[in-house]
Amino acid sequence: MEIDTTVLLSPVVQKDDMKKTYDGSIQLIMGPMFSGKTTELIRLIKRFTVSKKRTVILKYTKDVRYGEVNEAVSHDQEKWEAIPTMELMPCVKEALHYDVIGIDEGQFFPDLLEFSELMADYGKRVIIAALDGTFQRKVFGQITDIVPLCESVRKLRAVCVFCGNKASFSMRTTEEESVEVIGGAEKYCAVCRKCYHDKCVFPQTRKINDFIEPSEKRKRKDHEKLDQWSSLIIPSAICEDSQTA
Repeated sequence: MEIDTTVLLSPVVQKDDMKKTYDGSIQLIMGPMFSGKTTELIRLIKRFTVSKKRTVILKYTKDVRYGEVNEAVSHDQEKWEAIPTMELMPCVKEALHYDVIGIDEGQFFPDLLEFSELMADYGKRVIIAALDGTFQRKVFGQITDIVPLCESVRKLRAVCVFCGNKASFSMRTTEEESVEVIGGAEKYCAVCRKCYHDKCVFPQTRKINDFIEPSEKRKRKDHEKLDQWSSLIIPSAICEDSQTA
């Protein structure tokens, strides 16, 4: 069921001089745990505040890992005042008073796409910090869906706690299976691809032979080109991160 957004808009916005301008933007900062997403969000909010823009951060109500209900807090203890909420659309009236709207832990909001698009259409700059995947490396909330609507998308990477290489994934270190388990270093760590498979408490059981027909499971002859077999293993990477941690 679609929400009638005119009910949520303040009387000021519904006047003729406050029509949609379509000159806002949506910026997505995503990555695994401990990659600096909230730190970067706070840095940008501080910058816009210095330039006399009206700024606000909306945070997920249940995220009280560091005991701060009314603040967005990063793992390195960067803090900024924030409005806690379980959903974003009820915050429309309040958000329209600001020029720049930050959203922390965007993966948890069920109405992230609707709210962000509406704000951008009304000329607001929306900056979202969010995990790009679950601890099982699956789609998390509406993050994948909002990518086509963004003017800017950045993927940050962390440091693998096991080998020190660049980490692209979040690994849960407890045996809790629910997707939404909020926590910090006591429940999660950042890992690279190899260490994810080597150390994960939820191991991947499927192997490459599971995807090859029995007739294809034969030894390669010396005269056959290797590239004829490479497609049966793993395709080479076709892109690189645009942003490193």
